[in-house]
Amino acid sequence: ENLKVIGITGSYGKTSTKYIVGRILSEKFNTLITPKSFNTPMGIVRAVRENIKPQTEVFVAEMGAKNIGDVKEICDIVNPEYGIITSVGPQHLDTFKSIDNVIKTKFELADECVKNNGTVFLNTDNEYIKNRTVNGNTVSYGTTQDCSYRAENITYGRYGLSFTVSHGNEKLELTTGLLGIHNALNITSAVAVAKELGVQNA
Repeated sequence: ENLKVIGITGSYGKTSTKYIVGRILSEKFNTLITPKSFNTPMGIVRAVRENIKPQTEVFVAEMGAKNIGDVKEICDIVNPEYGIITSVGPQHLDTFKSIDNVIKTKFELADECVKNNGTVFLNTDNEYIKNRTVNGNTVSYGTTQDCSYRAENITYGRYGLSFTVSHGNEKLELTTGLLGIHNALNITSAVAVAKELGVQNA
């Protein structure tokens, strides 16, 4: 069973990130992403049953959450080895009650990846994410100096966004029709995942 499972959760940015990750990884792998807004346990069970084929190599699962334990429940179904936490913010506070509960729930994904000896990709531009310790393999991405994968020289042109992703001494020049710093970050997370999975010219 060589299926690699990547979970994506966050208060925002997870759907765009899912599409970008799926797109980049499908250059090298037979990749499946969860359809549309299938980000609940029932939707994901359906996606797994109906869409995963023997030849599927990578499954990218968007994980939505409104309550503590929601992400864990999805992780129990798909067993992720890799995870991306795109953001943490005061979403769904009516059900979560506190930002701490939101953080705890998003990091259920990190806990599962650590348990599976995997790697968690963290948007450390987000203060809540930056301040949370994970006892396992993590890869940071963002716009600050100390990120493992850094989006820099972000400029807006007529055709969208141009920026560089730096990782150690490697630099990757990118241009996208998508706008907004958040999309630079989403793409940077996808590049980080692709590199970690061995996609050379991500």
